[in-house]
Amino acid sequence: MPVHRNATAKVLDAFAFVGRGDGAVLGVTWEVEPTAAERALFEALAERLSYLGRAESWVAAEVTDVLPQELSPCRASECAPGPGYERISLLTPMDAVEYAAFRGERVGGARATEREEPARRGARAPKKSAASKEAAKLDAIYPADLLAALLKDTSELQRDGWSQPPGSRWLSYWRGRDALAKVPVRATRAAGRREKREDTALLALASNTARGEVLPPLVDGLLRMEVLHAALIRHSDRGDGLGPSPCLTGKDSHAAPLKGHGHAWLLPASLGRADHIDHVLVHVAMTLDERAREALSRVRKFYTKEMCTFVTLVGVGTREDFEPAVPYVRAARVWTNVLPFVPPRHLKRHGVNSLEGQVQAELASRNLPPAERIEVELDGGDYCAARDFWDLWSRRHPGDVRVAAAAPEEDAPRMEERLATRWRHFRNVRLFKPEQRPPVATSLGLRITFREPVRGPIALGYASHFGLGTMAPAP
Repeated sequence: MPVHRNATAKVLDAFAFVGRGDGAVLGVTWEVEPTAAERALFEALAERLSYLGRAESWVAAEVTDVLPQELSPCRASECAPGPGYERISLLTPMDAVEYAAFRGERVGGARATEREEPARRGARAPKKSAASKEAAKLDAIYPADLLAALLKDTSELQRDGWSQPPGSRWLSYWRGRDALAKVPVRATRAAGRREKREDTALLALASNTARGEVLPPLVDGLLRMEVLHAALIRHSDRGDGLGPSPCLTGKDSHAAPLKGHGHAWLLPASLGRADHIDHVLVHVAMTLDERAREALSRVRKFYTKEMCTFVTLVGVGTREDFEPAVPYVRAARVWTNVLPFVPPRHLKRHGVNSLEGQVQAELASRNLPPAERIEVELDGGDYCAARDFWDLWSRRHPGDVRVAAAAPEEDAPRMEERLATRWRHFRNVRLFKPEQRPPVATSLGLRITFREPVRGPIALGYASHFGLGTMAPAP
């Protein structure tokens, strides 16, 4: 584990998803003809192999003469075999002959330098004992046996200045860009149904190791989701003239907006650290197409002015698959805002453009049932009915909007109420399209109650596809 200033650093082990269950197959081939004894030994080793890789994935290995035809083989070459490939660098051992030549060149060169250096400086040749010590030192740095060289301890490699074990070399393999997007699975009806309705993905966010504890604040959720959305769109455009994925753009091949809210919502989530974005839920009401899935797996980072944020695809599936980890996709009767609701139209006291009318219209446009009760958050964590919102808001002095609540008794002191002010700290104007400003400069916290439990995710109002208006089941 690398260290910096006596503190351990965060290390993210990479892994490749190759399928689920019995259909998850990873093949490795060697162009050799083993003897019967060698094959028996190889089979015994394979049977005892229980995990593979730094991620320690459980495996069941076997020796076979033929691999499944549906596997996508990587190609060994120093140059790309064509477009649509990505390089995979693999550290491999030299063969014994190659290592002997490598060692002879390095040891011979070092000894020649040792003999010539004193003469160049006009000094005497080193004594025999000193020469013997130097020879022993070279033998320790470059072991005569290839296996001994490959098994050198990490501390020895660091002491001798090696960046990789002597006797090893880097080889380039080339993998099709979509090889992992088309992993072989056992052809079952359940698998086919699951593949057809994939509509949700979960992304994990992390910062660079120098600022390992720094994650984007939730108040900047709109900005981060816009930047991430732009990165996803870029990666979904293959340059073949068909453009980016409609799942991400919300537009068809002619750049005409799609009807409804079927395209992607990017919802920032704080699953591990309060008030900071450590995950992003991506959900579509349609189905994630191949370009969208490819973009989700290819985006590795995105940049804002303050920091670089790294992105890792946790998984793709249905929203029910993520229910244990992500509250946004659970079913509940009562929902509250995680990011503020910003009204999509100018507010009126009554009618369809009232706060209650706009919320009900937003629910209907997402094929959600009407709300039984809509409430607005007040300072202190209490809520008032949506019908009382206008009186609190109409003075239009954020942070100083007060109205006297009805006293339970005529002579009792009257309590003052005001809309919750914590939502004003959230960014509520889009960066990439500032001309599309919200019609109303107000951010609200809502509590919505349904007659029956409703499954999320739910995001309502202005810029809801970029996280504003995100709701979670009430605690």
